[in-house]
Amino acid sequence: MFQLVFFILFASGLTELQEKELLCKSADVEIFYSVCDPISRSFFLGVEPCTYSGDWKLTFSWIPRGDINVLIAYVTIWHDATTFLEWKYVICSGSDDGYSFCGTLKGETVNTTMGASTSTIKYLKGEYIILLKGRNAEENLVVCMNYTLIIK
Repeated sequence: MFQLVFFILFASGLTELQEKELLCKSADVEIFYSVCDPISRSFFLGVEPCTYSGDWKLTFSWIPRGDINVLIAYVTIWHDATTFLEWKYVICSGSDDGYSFCGTLKGETVNTTMGASTSTIKYLKGEYIILLKGRNAEENLVVCMNYTLIIK
């Protein structure tokens, strides 16, 4: 019994709860984020304009925990406790990559801006949980973010 109590106390002491931070808020959308990587806290995402309709300008800044010659994004989206979308995409393949941060070495700062459109998929009003994980060629986690998107 003592071992069980000790294990629970020890494990909870090592687990750090990450609070949600407000990324943006407008009349039609609210976006919150938290870091789900237990080691790295160096990821930033900016969204302009803060509106659900139209196109977004996304600004990324982070210091990867590993080389990103190869970068694979894993995205999972939940809505009403149901998996809405699971997606895997090779962002950096190691040759002829279209993103400037491909080839970045561990510890170097990545700053980039890209466009995204909200018009390709129509989402119902409500709360969406978005888990973004980035892994390198060795399947090591280089970035992990958790987003909450509330469409009003």
